[in-house]
Amino acid sequence: MKKTILVLLILALVGQMTAQQKNEKKRGEAVAIGLRFGGNLANYSYTNNADLNALPFDSLMNRVRPVLGLNVEIPLLNGLVYVSPEVSFTGRGDSRLFMSNTLDTLVRYQARVNYLEARLRIAVAIPATKWLKPYVFAAPSFGLALPSIGNNDLLASEITQYSLDQAHTLNNKVSVDTNNMAPYDCGLTVGGGLRFLIDLKSFAMVVKVEGGYHLGFSDTYAKGEHYDMPQAQNVNAYNIPIEQKRLNRGIEGSITIAIPLDFHSGDDCFYWSDMIKRNNRNRGLYGF
Repeated sequence: MKKTILVLLILALVGQMTAQQKNEKKRGEAVAIGLRFGGNLANYSYTNNADLNALPFDSLMNRVRPVLGLNVEIPLLNGLVYVSPEVSFTGRGDSRLFMSNTLDTLVRYQARVNYLEARLRIAVAIPATKWLKPYVFAAPSFGLALPSIGNNDLLASEITQYSLDQAHTLNNKVSVDTNNMAPYDCGLTVGGGLRFLIDLKSFAMVVKVEGGYHLGFSDTYAKGEHYDMPQAQNVNAYNIPIEQKRLNRGIEGSITIAIPLDFHSGDDCFYWSDMIKRNNRNRGLYGF
């Protein structure tokens, strides 16, 4: 009888440990919906034009652009690989200084362009602990250029030329359109980050801190600019050589807060539907 009880206790303990391990695995490896927000230190790279690349940048604040994305994180291979489709609002562009010999004034040339981007991030994790995973990622993207939104500078898609020492001499501003900007941008962002799993027993949350570098592959000049065909009010340089391209570049930093679709309460995993049932039974908001 004692042996039977002992065997039953051992089986119960093993079952409890197995269930707990499964619950922990679910918390760390569940599909999660996340919000990513951060900034992009943007610039252009000009091919076949060393003079343009050598122009000094304006202040950092005029180059910082917003990044805001909504993504779904899908774990694969027991959480060693994460695939994250994302839709994001991403600001890109450039702000450079040059001396106009014609007008004898220092000019700030600035292009601010916002994109609606579809991005597919593929991350490979390096397991460190149960709650922390460093990772590296690559994210191909496709973006559509957006018009300006309201009067906020951060949401503006416009090209400006402004005299820094003689404001009355030069102060041009035009909205981005197909005459002065390509309508889309294709690129690849590569980088790395840290993925934290925060377990609050009745609630779980994933926090990711990452940085990356964006490489644009598409020429952002409008087709007409290569053939001296933009509208008169365009402030870009005319007759841009065919062999010259203007490519998006940028250093991105962001934080993602994601909510797994599996949650843990006590020793049982439960889903959103279980949380709703618990709330309906007056057992506390979200299981608390």
